[in-house]
Amino acid sequence: MQEKLSFERLPVAPDPSELADRACKAAAKAATAIEVRGPPLHAARQREGRRIKVMSAVVRRALSRLVAGFPSLLNLPPFYRDLVEVLVGVDKLRKSLGAVDGTAQVVGKLEREHLRKLRAAGSPAGAAAVRRQAFGRISSVVKRAGEHLAFLRGASEKLSSLPAVFTDMPTIVIAGYPNVGKTTLLRALTGSAPEIAPYPFTTKGLQLGYFEHHHRRYQVIDTPGLFDRPLEKRNPIERQAIVALRHLADIVVFVLEPSETCGYEFPDQLRLLDDIRRTFAELEVLVAANKADLLDEDKMRRAREGCADAFFVVATTGQGVDELLKKVLEILAPDEA
Repeated sequence: MQEKLSFERLPVAPDPSELADRACKAAAKAATAIEVRGPPLHAARQREGRRIKVMSAVVRRALSRLVAGFPSLLNLPPFYRDLVEVLVGVDKLRKSLGAVDGTAQVVGKLEREHLRKLRAAGSPAGAAAVRRQAFGRISSVVKRAGEHLAFLRGASEKLSSLPAVFTDMPTIVIAGYPNVGKTTLLRALTGSAPEIAPYPFTTKGLQLGYFEHHHRRYQVIDTPGLFDRPLEKRNPIERQAIVALRHLADIVVFVLEPSETCGYEFPDQLRLLDDIRRTFAELEVLVAANKADLLDEDKMRRAREGCADAFFVVATTGQGVDELLKKVLEILAPDEA
């Protein structure tokens, strides 16, 4: 069964001071809730021990949940690994997660150390002093992890914008200038309106669609804002985002619009096509010349000369889309097409 990896529910790292205060309050409440009998020293040891245990447990639970809430960096699909790298840095994220996990372990050691000291306390006042020492050291350890907690808080915010896509599903990536009919072609290929998934490198997000052929599901992706201008006009982050998308793509469909009603000249579109072919050099790039119904004889001839292997389609009516889809399936599933 194919599953989407989602970063939408990443935990939010706590503020160290707020975490320490919350743990102290929980410890005080727990201590008053227990009923202790026996000599004053015995009662003090029991009550202060309870407070140390609860203080430690609240802190360790919060830190451990934070670490466990992030996906395993070792098992990230290449698509997501590249995106994590460009957004926050894989090594930085690993370092902060390790530091927070280490903090939780240190808190556990401090708990055990001060429980041993508590057993040796000779008076109720001595027991209270041990507890205060434990609280102070645990709070200090948590505050020293503040830089890592702040980093993880920012990482959660950035990574929550990553799209939830199927990384193991055969995927068609649509490219081309704006207004050439990419979204309309996506609808024509999938038979439904696209889903919108957030993508931190574009303003509109990924447009996702799906279709099924011979009981196998296919994913279609359009990325507004990434594939609509030449490589030299993209910033380094956009280029990295395209590299990440390359991990998903099994085939690219480039949409031309020879009628130029999109507002972009045909030679510029052809130059972008060459750029996409270089970017995805290892993949098959099919060309869909859209709005073929708007082409007069001269523009049709120019389109054929500019791209002899183009499929002429009218995405709004579906004309020529079946032939394009047949070729896509011949490439992606030659035994089933």
